[in-house]
Amino acid sequence: MLELKENAVKLGAKASTKDDAINQVGQLLVAGGYIKPGYIDSIFGREKVSNTYLGNGICIPHGLQENRDLILNTGVAVLQLPDGVEWKDGEKAHLIVGIAAKTDEHIQILSQLTNLLSEEEQAKILAKTTDINLILNALNSEVKEDIETTSVEDFPTKKEIIFPGYAGFHARPATAFVDMVNSFNSEVRLSHNGKIANARSMAAILRLGITGGSSFVISAKGEDEEKALISLCKAVEEGLKEGSEEVVNKSVDKRHYFGELIEGVPAAPGMAIGPIVVLDEEEIKISAIGETAHLERNKVREALNKAISELNLWLHQKHEKVDRKRMDIFIAHLGLLKDPELQEKALNAMEDGVSASHTWWKIIKEEQESLSSLSDARLSQRANDMKDIGKRVLKFLDPNAIKSNNLDLETPSILVSLDMTPSETSQLDKTKVLALVTAKGGSTSHTAILARSMGIPSIAGVGEKVLNISSSQAIADGDSGILVIKPTTKDLDLAEELQKEAKAQKDAEFEDRFKPAVTLDNHRMEVVANIANADAALEAVNNGAEGVGLVRTEFLFLERKEAPNETEQFQAYKKMVQHLNGLPLIIRTLDIGGDKQVPYLNMPKEDNPFLGIRGIRLCLQNIELFKEQLRAIYQASKYGPVKIMFPMVGLLEEFREGAKIAEEVRIEVGAEPIDIGMMIEVPSAVLMAEHFAKEVAFFSVGTNDLTQYVLSMDRGHQSLAKKADALHPAVLKMIKMACDIASKHGKWVGVCGNLAANPLGAKILTGLGVAELSVTGAAIANIKAIIRESTFSECKELANKALLQDTATAVRALSDEI
Repeated sequence: MLELKENAVKLGAKASTKDDAINQVGQLLVAGGYIKPGYIDSIFGREKVSNTYLGNGICIPHGLQENRDLILNTGVAVLQLPDGVEWKDGEKAHLIVGIAAKTDEHIQILSQLTNLLSEEEQAKILAKTTDINLILNALNSEVKEDIETTSVEDFPTKKEIIFPGYAGFHARPATAFVDMVNSFNSEVRLSHNGKIANARSMAAILRLGITGGSSFVISAKGEDEEKALISLCKAVEEGLKEGSEEVVNKSVDKRHYFGELIEGVPAAPGMAIGPIVVLDEEEIKISAIGETAHLERNKVREALNKAISELNLWLHQKHEKVDRKRMDIFIAHLGLLKDPELQEKALNAMEDGVSASHTWWKIIKEEQESLSSLSDARLSQRANDMKDIGKRVLKFLDPNAIKSNNLDLETPSILVSLDMTPSETSQLDKTKVLALVTAKGGSTSHTAILARSMGIPSIAGVGEKVLNISSSQAIADGDSGILVIKPTTKDLDLAEELQKEAKAQKDAEFEDRFKPAVTLDNHRMEVVANIANADAALEAVNNGAEGVGLVRTEFLFLERKEAPNETEQFQAYKKMVQHLNGLPLIIRTLDIGGDKQVPYLNMPKEDNPFLGIRGIRLCLQNIELFKEQLRAIYQASKYGPVKIMFPMVGLLEEFREGAKIAEEVRIEVGAEPIDIGMMIEVPSAVLMAEHFAKEVAFFSVGTNDLTQYVLSMDRGHQSLAKKADALHPAVLKMIKMACDIASKHGKWVGVCGNLAANPLGAKILTGLGVAELSVTGAAIANIKAIIRESTFSECKELANKALLQDTATAVRALSDEI
């Protein structure tokens, strides 16, 4: 039996905040030899997803399953807070019982604790006592079974069920289960090993000690007992929201290394073997001596303008060469640079005699510290983004202020650093940087997101001890978050085997990139490319694209003082047609507005630009601009197969007016008729698809915009963006409706949003009836391979299941089945 030791109990402690209390009990666990210091971060991680407050002033903080490898020995520590600390929803906690359990032991510990401490009077005594023996005796005594089957029985309406996985009925699934029970009017009980619990009590459920793989009975009695029983059993069978954590843990459990390890957070998948190179910390030396405040303000304004122009230019040049996630990070940086509050704060802080660079960097450091102090991990990790934009401006204020690290490695190596800004990460040479390991940061940082998008294995948050190591041969396991400093022969054999498997799969996909995407039961799917310039068209063909499903023509209009003339546009489109050598090219007319603005159009500022003049509306308000582009497109169509696509069409009259102008231009330039289609990006386009389908040649679904309009969530919003999921059933139903109506009228539907490049999304879209997937060049081979390995019938079955789900999370969980 687990025993609480005297040195793991701290009486009469004080904690100013919940975080302070967690840190103190974590230090007790560290001092007792139960956990590594890194496990304290895991305890904080658990608090973000679970309520560990049991009631009667008792809390049971413990870490995430995926970090159990940071537990040295199973154990318990108790922090007594006589004055208490606010834990959740105004509840005061007095006994903080920190738990470290390697396997299912923690279920038994929870059962023991809740049996001993759920008595209100006993809890009050233990919260105030100065006698350590009272706490030791209470926790070290044998558990008494206070509920027996002879006194309380299951209700007649019942079902025996097995808890899936291996994690068991711990705090998070218990919370989810209680929440579900409270949505019904019936009484619900759980029974296990001779004990019965009221299913509205999380503490009672924990006392049952239900481990993964064990059976228990759910019973219900009341007006909706049948409905309650069916829903609750289904929820348990689906894992009570525990699926994603279980999958992560399983992949980690497969990897056991024998050499010396440093453990962190998996930040980007992949395996690397090579020498370690530790990057020296960057030096920033700034002179504080300046001129008048007026002159220093002008310097800041000029530096900000230069930094904004530089980043705008980069975004323009890289628009098609990098994925959307990577672009979004730097679009967010652009927003920070333009932030009026930050600019005003910096300008107002300028003083006579103090340099602009000194004051600017002081403001940036203050902003960093403010962000770092936030309890939300995602937000606190954005402090690095503030540093990034600060340096962008600083280099224009004082070119000598930053002594940059040399990121050019002589030989391919595992790069170790204290931390890296997104800009530094984006400059890494993938041929030289085998993996990236940072002492700070986490899996949700922009540095981690960039590493994933660039295909660089990455481990974050390993601690500053990593900066003092050296190794001529190490293993960086980005899947498990483990850096093996001194790998054994067995470790190297495992790593090499995993590398071979991954490379073989990627090579096989690339080798077959020119093969058509035909399912095992002979259903054809066209896989084409999204591009923004002529070079990308050639690259797309070389990657196996069967054409271009979207030309983002706005790239020609951005970052310039005036619109491109007809000749310039014609030359660009003609070059694309020639690179495609007979393959189809769909050119989207100018899609400016929303998050893309051009100053020379003198567009009025709008309170909500995403609901204002953008896409086809802008073209119809700038007829000459529209006609000039259409003339260039029709001239290019004389050199190969071209189609036109109108963006952001919401009204039938918008399409009709656009098509009327296009026909006038076609006659003017003497071109043959070409297909004109439209983007499906707003709900009205789907709801009116029956009418649109009679007039358009095809539909192309822009899932990025469609998602934000259907769910009413700005995809760039800091806290809502992650919920704006294109796999939400509401979005999928819109796509299904469009496909069904198009098919009825003999028209086809393509998808050119990010969802098309998602492996699960590609299969669902195939099943929904989509005929063409338009993706980035790098994703073509993989998406083709996924389609070829599937059957159309299984894709349809998967799509039908997806349409029946109630959340995007539930849809994503279907990937486990395939």
